[in-house]
Amino acid sequence: MAQQSQNSLQHFNLLKSKYQVTQCPDLLPQNILYFILRKADLGVELSASEINCLKESQLDQTLKTIKQEQQHRLQELINLENEFSQLKSKYKVKKHDIYWQSSPLYYLLLKLESGQYLTNSECHWLKSNHLEDTNSLAQEIKLFVQLKSKYKANSYQNSFPTSNLYSILKKLNISESLTQAEYDWLINNQLWETAEIFKQQESAKEAEFAALKVKYQATKYQTQSLYHRLYNILLKIDAQQQLGDDELKWLEQQQLTETIAIVQEIEQTKEFISLKKKYKASQYQDSSPKSHLYKLLKSLEARNKLGEQDINFLKKRKLTDTIKIANEQYISLLKSKIDLGELLDNSEIEWLKDNGREDIINLAKQKHYNYLKKKISIRRLQPINRAILHNHGEIGE
Repeated sequence: MAQQSQNSLQHFNLLKSKYQVTQCPDLLPQNILYFILRKADLGVELSASEINCLKESQLDQTLKTIKQEQQHRLQELINLENEFSQLKSKYKVKKHDIYWQSSPLYYLLLKLESGQYLTNSECHWLKSNHLEDTNSLAQEIKLFVQLKSKYKANSYQNSFPTSNLYSILKKLNISESLTQAEYDWLINNQLWETAEIFKQQESAKEAEFAALKVKYQATKYQTQSLYHRLYNILLKIDAQQQLGDDELKWLEQQQLTETIAIVQEIEQTKEFISLKKKYKASQYQDSSPKSHLYKLLKSLEARNKLGEQDINFLKKRKLTDTIKIANEQYISLLKSKIDLGELLDNSEIEWLKDNGREDIINLAKQKHYNYLKKKISIRRLQPINRAILHNHGEIGE
């Protein structure tokens, strides 16, 4: 109890100092004055009686200080409301009608404004309140802050995604070259370490370009510029991406025949691997386009049948599944021919006999018989049809 009284006395003295109560009137009880000062300090409006009490006690300066404090609080509330409105506009808060004092939104926007990124739970709160645009900005700011840390640019205070620095750092993050204007921007903003990282990236790419020219036999082309078309073409080749016709034409124009030959070999190797998979020959280790198997599979892809030498080649390498697929493919081709009403030639019939597919031969015979029968029937009906038409006066004599 004594401690509580001591704390109250200390608090009372602080309030008297704050509200300029230099001398307590003898007729004003201490507990009443303490009560009035506590109300004023909490921002609770004083009653008319309380105001009169201060006036009668000649505490005019205290009353003036209280009124000034109230006006200051009111102005601060207005300021906070205006700042909140500006932040909502800046961070694309389109729908949020909850008063800022009962919502965490103001705090979250201030975190973003100060260059801090939001926690997962805070981002979840934005999404659950349908503030998707704000959450998207928050994710951009998070990436921006991380990139500033990664590329030594923390001294730059602005973390809003519209900043020039953000686009520059995103370029650095994918090792994309900066323009001279972007590099100068880094220097002008005293981001020396960031600029040095860019220089290191460029040096590494120049070394890579030189190595790629050796690898793909393009050293006779003297350019070292990273902005040159050759660098991008060699990067595509190294990433096993297919070149466009215009790129191949450009290589031809520069007489880089060795490079073109390498590109063709890479494409053929990729095709060979795909064909091996299609024809179940992946166990065959050699993937060189010079391999006989590559030529054999290319022939199958053109829907040709296997020759005797090809069959022996496949059998020796235990590629029996390839033989089965090739035979089924050839049979399918013969069926298509039969369906179109074409006759099988002697070599095709012999092949079917050798492979025990008399059923296809019989099918061909039946199809041809039906075709002939239909043709004969049509010929027999033609005189009858002419007579009917003549009797109806639809044709002349």
